[in-house]
Amino acid sequence: MADPITIVGLVATIIQLVDFGTKLILRLREASERIGEVPAIFADLSFRLPLLIDCLNRIKDDAGGLSESTKAALSPVIGSCRDQVKLLDDILVKVTPRLGDSDWRIGKKTILGLGLESKVQKIDATIKDNIQILTLYQSTKSPLVSPQWTAVLSAALPVASPIFMVPFEKDSNFVGRGDILSQIDKRFADHSRASLAGIGGVGKSQVAIEYCYRFRQANPSTHVFWIYASTYARFSQAYEEIGSKLGLPNWDSTKENKIDLVTKLLNEGSFPWFMVIDNADDMSLFYSERSTEGKAGSSLARQLPISSSGKILITTRDSRVAERLTNRNAAIKIYPMTLMEATYLLCSKLPDDERFQAGAEELIGELGFLPLAITQATAFMTENFLTVTEYLTLLRNTEADFKDFISHGLEDPRRDVESESSIMRTWKLSFGQIEEQKPRAAEMLYFMAVIDRQRIPKSLLRKNNEKEIEFVTALGTLQAFSLVNTQKGGEFVELHRLVQLSTQTWLELENDLDVWQRVAIIVLANRFPSASFQSREECETLLPHVQVALANTQDIDSTKLYRARLLDAVAWYDIEVKGQWASGYTKAETALSLYEDLLQEDDDELIRSQNVLASAMSYLAKSTEAEALLRHALSNSKNEITHLMLIRNLSVVLFVAGKLEDAAKFAIQAWEADEKLHGPDHELTITDMFNLANIRNVQGNHEEAGRLYQKTLAFRERELGPDHPDTMINIDALGSNMRSEGMFAEAEAMHRKALAARTKQLGPKHTDTLISMDNLSLVLADQGRLAESIELAEEALKGFEEELGPDHPHVLTAANGLGLRLCRVGESTRGISLIQRACKGREQVFGLLHQDTLGGIRDLAWQLHTLKRFDEAEPVYRRLVPAQEEYYSPEHSKTLVTSSDFAYVLRSLGKFVEAEQWERKVLSIKEKTMGMDNESYRSNVYALGLALAGQERLAEAEEKLRVVLEWFAQNWEAYAASRELRTIRQVSIFAHLEDVLERQGKHSELEALYARFPEVPGYGFVLLDYGKD
Repeated sequence: MADPITIVGLVATIIQLVDFGTKLILRLREASERIGEVPAIFADLSFRLPLLIDCLNRIKDDAGGLSESTKAALSPVIGSCRDQVKLLDDILVKVTPRLGDSDWRIGKKTILGLGLESKVQKIDATIKDNIQILTLYQSTKSPLVSPQWTAVLSAALPVASPIFMVPFEKDSNFVGRGDILSQIDKRFADHSRASLAGIGGVGKSQVAIEYCYRFRQANPSTHVFWIYASTYARFSQAYEEIGSKLGLPNWDSTKENKIDLVTKLLNEGSFPWFMVIDNADDMSLFYSERSTEGKAGSSLARQLPISSSGKILITTRDSRVAERLTNRNAAIKIYPMTLMEATYLLCSKLPDDERFQAGAEELIGELGFLPLAITQATAFMTENFLTVTEYLTLLRNTEADFKDFISHGLEDPRRDVESESSIMRTWKLSFGQIEEQKPRAAEMLYFMAVIDRQRIPKSLLRKNNEKEIEFVTALGTLQAFSLVNTQKGGEFVELHRLVQLSTQTWLELENDLDVWQRVAIIVLANRFPSASFQSREECETLLPHVQVALANTQDIDSTKLYRARLLDAVAWYDIEVKGQWASGYTKAETALSLYEDLLQEDDDELIRSQNVLASAMSYLAKSTEAEALLRHALSNSKNEITHLMLIRNLSVVLFVAGKLEDAAKFAIQAWEADEKLHGPDHELTITDMFNLANIRNVQGNHEEAGRLYQKTLAFRERELGPDHPDTMINIDALGSNMRSEGMFAEAEAMHRKALAARTKQLGPKHTDTLISMDNLSLVLADQGRLAESIELAEEALKGFEEELGPDHPHVLTAANGLGLRLCRVGESTRGISLIQRACKGREQVFGLLHQDTLGGIRDLAWQLHTLKRFDEAEPVYRRLVPAQEEYYSPEHSKTLVTSSDFAYVLRSLGKFVEAEQWERKVLSIKEKTMGMDNESYRSNVYALGLALAGQERLAEAEEKLRVVLEWFAQNWEAYAASRELRTIRQVSIFAHLEDVLERQGKHSELEALYARFPEVPGYGFVLLDYGKD
């Protein structure tokens, strides 16, 4: 019982209490700002305390006129208020978060608050009773001496008991949703109707229940009605109950339309009321031209009362129903819970000793933050004695298990008996309504259920030639039921994970899942675009959906043909655009296998699939297999266009394989055939010409290549435009041709032109732009402008890595080129590292036996060679030479150059015997392929002499060196570009011969040598290094 307050101290106590209560309200607001809402256990008090303070202020203002008897009557009430506010403050300190508290500490305080909720409820009840007494005093201002007032003081209860028809108890563990409850209050401040809309299981009804209890506490004299509106029968039953509880005369026996009678009563009555229309999901129930329940009558929307004395709160899954029932006011959207709210809910449903369990956050994420799913899960865990971790393990076991768990329902006393108690069963009602109301919307939902649930482009959902109104209203239906969300400026939609799983379960129950999986693979096979950099964004958008569709249809034989088509399309995209040749090869191989099971070997689709696979093989250094496959396809091809495509591709495959003569032959054949079929100015004819130009350029026929490049460029600039991607490719290729001819300034101009156009058209980070940038850096290096070159090369490499990833061929080429230039400026450590990275990456992508891989290894060996790191260079050469022999042939010029360099390294390491063996091998091949009367052959004779000298086989060495010196003396003008070079070369040979003669003591021969070449000794000292020319 409250301590008595002296008459003199009454006003002072009121002043202190008002001050203390105001501070308490401010602390509650601060707590709500930190966690986004008033702590749940203080929600009622957050609006009760301001009422109390207002009453106290009014009494304080009237204190001068109070009689002593009135003061004596008010004293225990004021004392009670003081004591309750102090108790409330103590609890508030314990359970409200402070600034800087972690999420975990906030959660723990909230759980602690759950245990104190009964105390807070008692405080709230006492303060509410005190407010009623003080309010009554304010309304009467009569002396508190009458028997009526004495009775009120003793009972502290309202006089009347209005109807409260909410069929559920207040949830003592209700958490969160403070923002939603506040939005309802704000809506009712200006409107008589408000609505809550959201997906099934998101907690709409629970919010409505909580709001009813709070409304009753704030408005104790107002009737509160609850209408379950899933069917006409339930709606009618609730209206009949309202009439009965209001005591309408002869209610049970009347033959009047009871819905009409209740509607009229609520419309015209002066008493206050509040109504919830729960589960108003069926549009046709409220707005329908047909008669209701087979009887003549208007739609139920017209039976909702309209009165200044009443308010209506509607819950629905269909936001369109909500907006129509609230005079086109937007529904208050209910979304899945926040992590904090969901954590509170989960913990409140578990036993006290199991509330803070590992895995709680993961489980909440798996359940999509949906209250019904969380409640369902905790009920299952409690009933089956499972921990959170154990339940999570079961849930994640397989997708089928997940579907079973979300379909499993346990009775929930806080849901209507006709409401489903599992997520899947709850949404099944929505699916059925959508299927009946808008079949096209159901088709969209079922299609989305069998592809990836995220970033679904609206264009993929649209049927060919579909009317805009049909598409928009169908998609709008799904959005109205909150089954899909719109993303990124409205271009994409997304399905909630549990919605997708539930839809799949629904389709399984209807035996329609494989039907829609077939639909998905057919649609994607028809919609996946032709691969190009221009279509890359669309391809990337569709790829996740393609992957799901392909995985779903592996065992559906009727989808084989469409699977093959889709695999081929994606394989071509991997090969031509992404540079993921291994992935493309796998897909193309699978596609061809499917085609071979279905089609004859001369079928055009099968042959085109062989063409795709051959392209992948070529990029992966499977040139022999690619060539064989294309030749086989050519032998079966009957379609002229396909036949020419194969010839064109065979030319490219042979070019990549280094078989340049054969490549040129097929390029010319394709060119002549396309010119005859399409004319000289057709795009395919120009493509053939361009391919031939590439071949001629690599063959060293730069003049012819240049002419061809000029012709193809003129066509593309005229027909395609100066900014077309093919035009830019042509300009870049012409620039590279000019660079090969030493026209560095002209080449630079071409590369700058391509770079500027691509930057403007495609952006600075586009792959084609970066290719032009890297080409420009090469020609700058050719001009000795290494600082500029390296800066551009660094930028290009960074861009390639960001755009394509670390292992794309373009990235590896850029890294290799930058490494070579860094070595030129003395940054050999990083330069060698980049070259090594390129070698490793190329070998992983292409394999060892590929020209790019071998070229990179050659660069690495040569840089180590020039840095005189011979012990590191030796193992690189040992691996490189046999690989070149296998890939190119032992007689190939690249193999011979590398073999000679390897012999040099061996001499430098003192391995003269092995060096001799390699030199003799090279000489033998050169003698057969090019003869002896050339500088290349004579240079190896010179190197052989040095290897013999290193073994102290001086007579043999002398013989080789004399032959070489005499040959160069006779043929010098033809092989030396300048007197300086001629002199250095002659001095080097002369010096080694001089050394060999001295070491043999052949002084007379030495004098004869001086007489034969009188001009040579005057050029100074030459370091005799038998590993050096």
